[in-house]
Amino acid sequence: MRGSIQTFASRDALMRGAAERLEEALQAGIAAHGKACALLSGGSTPAPAYALLGSRNLDWSKVTFALADERCVPPTDDASNERMLRATLARPLGAGATLMPMYAGGSPQDDALRADALYAPLSFDIALLGMGEDAHTLSWFSGADGLDAALDLANPRSVVAIHAPEAGGSPDRLTLTRSALVRARHIVVLITGPKKFGVLTSSIGEADKPAGLLFEPPLPPPDVLWAI
Repeated sequence: MRGSIQTFASRDALMRGAAERLEEALQAGIAAHGKACALLSGGSTPAPAYALLGSRNLDWSKVTFALADERCVPPTDDASNERMLRATLARPLGAGATLMPMYAGGSPQDDALRADALYAPLSFDIALLGMGEDAHTLSWFSGADGLDAALDLANPRSVVAIHAPEAGGSPDRLTLTRSALVRARHIVVLITGPKKFGVLTSSIGEADKPAGLLFEPPLPPPDVLWAI
């Protein structure tokens, strides 16, 4: 397997470890380039790590937060990833950090084009990703309408629309493409529980399990952080 696996004794320790990885990558980006960008997943799992990151003392005015994917719902909706990030990263955002939204209230295709223009110039010092029990990551759902475009390494788009009827929160999604994820310097996959760990490891090399594609070139080898 490309990459590494780090096991934590508790979920609290896992969140501290994830926050440390994010902080280190952002600090390195600022030191090397005068600015830094983190690509962040939504959902409930990483929220404590983001809150811990937000308590750290960085030059937040030089930091951009980008979304790995988004449900096509307004930021007032509980299912919105933007809503979660604005809540957990309120301190950095109040200190000058930038959050790049995906959803803008138009059709999924129109919002994808708008977000694509925002995301095309971005490279990512770190991408923190999760995975569902069905082996989806970002909004790469097996069988979804738009998945081929999302996974095509020759696709010049950074953001595309996905329609996945089984997806929670909203079947209409906006997602970063695999070709855009190549621009990440580091990829961290954050998971909890033995079931997800088994799903993740068994997805490697399986064409119908999108999470396994994170371990294939030309993406950088991922670091898996997990706790029971």
